[in-house]
Amino acid sequence: MRNNSKCPICNSKKTRELYSSNIDILKLTFSYTRTPDNNKTFRVVKCCNCSHVFCSPIPKMFYKKYEKVTDKEYLKHKLARKLTAREVLKLITKYYSCGRLLDVGCATGDFLLEAKKCGFSVEGLELSSWSSKIARSRGLKIHKKTLRALSEKNKNSYDFITMWGVIEHFENPTSEMKYINKLLKPNGILILWTGDINSLTSKIMGRRWWYWQGQHIQYFTKNSLNFLASLSGFENIKTQIYPFVANYELLNNSLSRYRLHTVIIKFLWPLFLVRKQIILRLPGEMLWFGKKISKK
Repeated sequence: MRNNSKCPICNSKKTRELYSSNIDILKLTFSYTRTPDNNKTFRVVKCCNCSHVFCSPIPKMFYKKYEKVTDKEYLKHKLARKLTAREVLKLITKYYSCGRLLDVGCATGDFLLEAKKCGFSVEGLELSSWSSKIARSRGLKIHKKTLRALSEKNKNSYDFITMWGVIEHFENPTSEMKYINKLLKPNGILILWTGDINSLTSKIMGRRWWYWQGQHIQYFTKNSLNFLASLSGFENIKTQIYPFVANYELLNNSLSRYRLHTVIIKFLWPLFLVRKQIILRLPGEMLWFGKKISKK
């Protein structure tokens, strides 16, 4: 038992180490370009109280790393992201009518453009100068600022807030979730996607699981995410598997971190001769819906 790692969710100091650090911070990348260091991480511990898993110590001012990110590899997979956005939006519009939507960590704006086609009034938040410039060139309203700064002047402004692969990057998820709560209108909806470290895929693959990345510093279970939500003024209303649309190019890039990458992609190649895209619903890919709890 180690007592020098304070959980960022429940503040408990009762943690146990899962993995020691094996990363060189100077080689840490924030792009889709795969390198041998992509799956290396900082020291990882698990909270014995709420089951949350996190890096300890958590790097300070980590968000600053994203301000200068450029990622040409990311641009190559625009079609797959658009198709994934359409699948996700089918699920969202199944339950909710359109309204004002903020996408946090919107990158170049692919999800926002698809949401706009569905009738949502859309805005994005993006720290990367490179990404936000591209998104703005596509006619989108983008806020290049932190959640804290945006929430100071935009209280109760949005019907929906979405976060796709973002929450695992937060230094302090409790604080960020409270800013999100502040931005939402009463009974507003938060929808996010992240990995479940307690999933079957995580348990089978161990440290080879694709969520183990140097840029990820928070790793949630369903329990720890729901606990975080309750602390931040949300209630979980639905959790299901995120529908991920992949084409050959994206899957080839994603699998390149594994030793048997060449063998696996050759085996999958005939599948893409039949269909250019496939929808993957993998255990552990959480699509989480939460509702802002109205104060009585």
